Amino acid sequence: MKMLIQYSLFLCFFIAFYLSAKLYIKEGVKYRENRLFSLLAFFSGLWSFGFWGINIQTEPEKAYIFRAIGMVGVFAYLILVQLFICRLSDSLHAYYGMISFVSVIGFVICFFIIQKEQVTYQLSDIGMTYRFKSGFWNNAYTAYSVMIAFNMLVSILYMHFRAQRKYMRVLSNKLLFAEGIVVFGMVFDTIFPLLGKPAIPGSTYGQFIAMLVMYEAICFVNHSRVTVNNMSTYVYSSLSTPVLVYDDSYRLQIMNDIAHNSIGLKDSEIGKDDIESLFSISRDDAFCFSGKNNVIDTTCYYNKLPCNLSISKIYDNYMDKIGYIITVTDLSERMEYIERLEETMQEAKNANRAKTTFLANMSHEIRTPMNAIIGFTELVLKKDISNEVREYMNGIHLSSRNLLAIINDILDITKIESGKMEIIPTEYYIADLLDDVSLIISQQAKKKGLEFVMKTEDGIPTKLYGDKVRIRGVLINILNNAVKYTKQGSVTFETKISRLSEDMVKLYFIIRDTGIGIRPEEKKNLFKSFERLDQQINQDVEGSGLGLSISKSYLDLMGGEIQVDSVYGEGSVFTVLIDQKVIDQTPLKHEFTIDKNKQEVSNTEQIVIRDTRVLLVDDNHINLQVVKGLLNSYGLMVDTESSGAAAIELCKKTRYPVIFMDQMMPEIDGITAMKQIRKLNSYYAADGEAKIIALTADAIRGARERLIEEGFDEYLGKPLNLKQLERLLLQYIPQDKITIIQPTGDTKDIGENISKKQEDTLAYLKQALPDMDVSDG
Repeated sequence: MKMLIQYSLFLCFFIAFYLSAKLYIKEGVKYRENRLFSLLAFFSGLWSFGFWGINIQTEPEKAYIFRAIGMVGVFAYLILVQLFICRLSDSLHAYYGMISFVSVIGFVICFFIIQKEQVTYQLSDIGMTYRFKSGFWNNAYTAYSVMIAFNMLVSILYMHFRAQRKYMRVLSNKLLFAEGIVVFGMVFDTIFPLLGKPAIPGSTYGQFIAMLVMYEAICFVNHSRVTVNNMSTYVYSSLSTPVLVYDDSYRLQIMNDIAHNSIGLKDSEIGKDDIESLFSISRDDAFCFSGKNNVIDTTCYYNKLPCNLSISKIYDNYMDKIGYIITVTDLSERMEYIERLEETMQEAKNANRAKTTFLANMSHEIRTPMNAIIGFTELVLKKDISNEVREYMNGIHLSSRNLLAIINDILDITKIESGKMEIIPTEYYIADLLDDVSLIISQQAKKKGLEFVMKTEDGIPTKLYGDKVRIRGVLINILNNAVKYTKQGSVTFETKISRLSEDMVKLYFIIRDTGIGIRPEEKKNLFKSFERLDQQINQDVEGSGLGLSISKSYLDLMGGEIQVDSVYGEGSVFTVLIDQKVIDQTPLKHEFTIDKNKQEVSNTEQIVIRDTRVLLVDDNHINLQVVKGLLNSYGLMVDTESSGAAAIELCKKTRYPVIFMDQMMPEIDGITAMKQIRKLNSYYAADGEAKIIALTADAIRGARERLIEEGFDEYLGKPLNLKQLERLLLQYIPQDKITIIQPTGDTKDIGENISKKQEDTLAYLKQALPDMDVSDG
């Protein structure tokens, strides 16, 4: 009996310490009740250790030391049990104040109760035991124990009757059972010694059993929480995606509920190595892969639908592979969506391709008659006609140019949308840019009776690097709008800069007007294509509604931005910001004064070319008439042909310094004819004296770059731009054949004497106009 008690007490001590460490390591310090129980189990072990030490002793002095250790465990255990049960029962916070008071009393009683004079020790059949001496502190200890037991009972009953969830009532029953065991055990080593009988370690066994019950209770609580384990089970069972788990031998071990219905699995499939019977996939393809994951698209035999298998390896704590988990994703809806999306994308591509092709063809078809209208008009205007007829012809010419500008806007939008619009930066003089813009806009403002004010900040660098043509287009579009929507008052064009670095500046072009302004709710539509704001008020304003959209797209391509500030009924301020590289730091000193008389005088210098014969090839009879008439007006002798084959034969007999070749002709087109002419002799070769210029109405396909790459020397768009034509004549006709007649009647032979101003003009034309299909000048 003696040995049984000793071994059992030591076992209680060992198990209590083990459970304390296990719970702490497993649950950590995440929840307070787990921390409380870990301490509770520790002091339960200390309690058992102390009374085991008393039982094995034969000398009272040593028994006293172990009793002191055991009693520390007793009081700590009783205090922690109160806190633990109150925590589980979620008692009122005010109740903790009373527990704190009881705890303080317990420490005081413990100090006095462990004194040597409080007990007497004696050997018995079950080992060393003790009896309490009568006195205040022993009676206080008994009363304290009863109070603790009562406090625990109240907390448990509170939990039981206030519980709103079933698991709390189950928990209270477990704790009530533990309470009963503790009270029963106290009779043997708390009540017996008071009655003068030897103490039997009943409460030691009782508290240990109660501790085991409370361990089961805390495990019950932990299982009731949201944890990885119970959530994994719930998620696995409730997933709408089939999940299959195979072991390392490729046998199916687990499947969730949805797998039964969606892929036709049955319980009888468990334990079979039959992934090949479920999906159109081999075992090696499914399970033999490097890495941790494998993704395969396949077909399910049960429902004949495409699916995706996501296969992951499962590892144990030692990183040994123990199986595979497979999630099955139904791809039928996704495949249908992808097919619809591909069809839609293809339709969109076809529509965009059709639109681009249509506009390219329309560009050619529309610009061909426009070439005739504008060309014949310019030929008539060169004749000696009456003022009335000249007025009519000027109206036709202006309207034709406006129509051509609208066509060009539409083509520019198409180029931008198809990604074929290119930014071509070059060196340019800021003065030339501002002169061009101010000359065009000041004339339009004057016609409407508006004041046009131009301001430039000091210190603007003279020469910059950027796409002058696009910047000019942006400014003219915005200024045109300002003039259109301003009925009275003024339009102000201001240029400022801010330094970004030694060789970079940010240009600020600020356009102010006193027009009708923009409603706040309409600002979002300001840069949309074909949008016209306030159409009822502005229905008399001409235009396609593309100017601002094109300007915004140009700025996006150049890395710039446009800001708008407007007050409806008062006017608008548009600010264009764009970074430019500085080529010449010299500050601008050019004065932009608007000479009203100069505006009204057209360029009356006349180019006369003598003793020069050129070849014109075009399959359109009207185009031949127009271009031949324009070339004749400069004094050129023009041979014409309507086919590429005839042009080749003519070039075999005659040396032409310049050949104007239409690009699109039947049978032998312009490109093929040009290449065959190049092969005739060294005179017509690519590096020879003769120059072959392409004539084309194609303005949407990057025509100039493509045609020059094919082998043409230059490009002329239809309708012909006289400035471009004159630039090419001055560039390619021998200079000793050209004479410029001044408005005064004086003549200057270019071959003998070219003034500095004319040199600058030629350089500017060569730099600024090679890419332009249409010019407003």
